Amino acid sequence: MRLTPMQVAFFKENGFLAVPDVVPAARVAAMRTRIEELCERWESEEARRLGVQQEAEAGAPIAERSSRTVRKLSFLARHELIFGEHARDPVLLDIVEDLIGSPLALYADEAFLKPPFHGSEKLPHQDNAYFGVQPDAALITCWTALDDATVENGCMHYLAGSHKLGVLDHEPIPGTPHRTPKGVDLGEAVAVPIQAGGVILHHALVLHFSPGNQTPNWRRAYTCHYVRSDAQDLGTRDPMAPPVLELRGRRAG
Repeated sequence: MRLTPMQVAFFKENGFLAVPDVVPAARVAAMRTRIEELCERWESEEARRLGVQQEAEAGAPIAERSSRTVRKLSFLARHELIFGEHARDPVLLDIVEDLIGSPLALYADEAFLKPPFHGSEKLPHQDNAYFGVQPDAALITCWTALDDATVENGCMHYLAGSHKLGVLDHEPIPGTPHRTPKGVDLGEAVAVPIQAGGVILHHALVLHFSPGNQTPNWRRAYTCHYVRSDAQDLGTRDPMAPPVLELRGRRAG
């Protein structure tokens, strides 16, 4: 699958692009099943090596931690076969290459979970305010919906065109691992609901956020942050993070 010139132009203008029906249903189901297994064993060694994070660790008030209050898993592509296959999918890499070029590497990856009734909001932020890759346009996020993401269960929201503002100063939110810029006007934010199997690509500097989930349904997503591996500066790496994973060299011509 290659993007059309209109899709590429939309991304460049707005900083995000939704593409439906990219990931096969069988793979979506397999990733969802594996996440369910890891959540059930959230205190196990296999979950700990994936940096399992509970809602309580992100500042959300919950009465008791359980398999239904897990909010994040990391490094899945390095440890879990189905997620590694997804990160290397030539269809995804073609789409990413159309937007940022090549050579390509996997910079980081996470499963972001919004459990039923417990899923907390993610405040507005820019990904590269955390990662620090230079140039900013060398980093892109590919967000894959594993459940139907709706306005009610916390789909992604974007401030169209905000990637043109440069890196904004982000302040830490006490009691959480989050940071957010001050004085952001969310009045023009665009909700981007998408069905399971669809992907959203977004620029490293576009402001985005997601509301909490107050529905009885999960809102799970698997996110791959791809980088041009010839970027001038690959940022300040988390000492716990595995090395950048090379995926695709330059294409001839």
